[in-house]
Amino acid sequence: MLFSINHNYLAEKLPELLLAYRKGSFESSHWYEEVYHYNFEQRNASLQQGRDSFPVVVELKQPIVKYTSYGYIGTQYIISLLGALESHQAVTAIVLDIDSGGGMVAGTEELASVIRSLQKPTVAYTGGCMCSAAYWIASACDKVVAAPFADAIGSIGTMWSFQDFAPLLEKYGVKVYELYAPESSEKNKAWRDLKEGNDKTILQNLSDINARFVNSVKTYRPDAKEEVFKGNTYNAKKAKAMGLIDEIMTLNDIISQLAN
Repeated sequence: MLFSINHNYLAEKLPELLLAYRKGSFESSHWYEEVYHYNFEQRNASLQQGRDSFPVVVELKQPIVKYTSYGYIGTQYIISLLGALESHQAVTAIVLDIDSGGGMVAGTEELASVIRSLQKPTVAYTGGCMCSAAYWIASACDKVVAAPFADAIGSIGTMWSFQDFAPLLEKYGVKVYELYAPESSEKNKAWRDLKEGNDKTILQNLSDINARFVNSVKTYRPDAKEEVFKGNTYNAKKAKAMGLIDEIMTLNDIISQLAN
């Protein structure tokens, strides 16, 4: 599985996932989407009161995944929500409230493309992290904003995390076999080569995906400094100087500007 994620953020989320798995606390994706939509309506209710038109806030405060799972809302669901907001006559602007260290490559580029195609004004905001895949998504907005206390912005880069549990299983007497049809010589070859110590194909795949990531951000943010494409993260002040964000302000400030 290919990731565009900040490594520290990934390490932080793994225990959370493992604990949920052990507790058996995963619900259906439909249930999570219903809860998300209910919370979305509750959060935006105050923006609608007494107004014929209003901006809305869409939260993205989680690892980026394509399909809703493990309690995380998928980019496919966010795409459908944005489509509904685009066609809603009373909605004047869309604010993405982001606090994420990144996530899966799958679905990220598509969501960024959809955001870019929206006719209504879009603003990406973070009061915490806006890293890697999350920044890819944010960069597609018309404006990118961070609070003065934002933790980390950027991490433009691509990584792949994998684990080989075969030695552990063999320790407990479990022998792992993989058999392929003679006609399937290329199936899982990159993975099989990697286990043999040859990472050439995997690295090329990562390089290709990273090129798409970088080219997208350069298209969306033409004033971004070349230095930001090496994977570093920045605080709000430095991110503005590096061309990653446009302004430093709070979410309330953004909403006030859009509501007037």
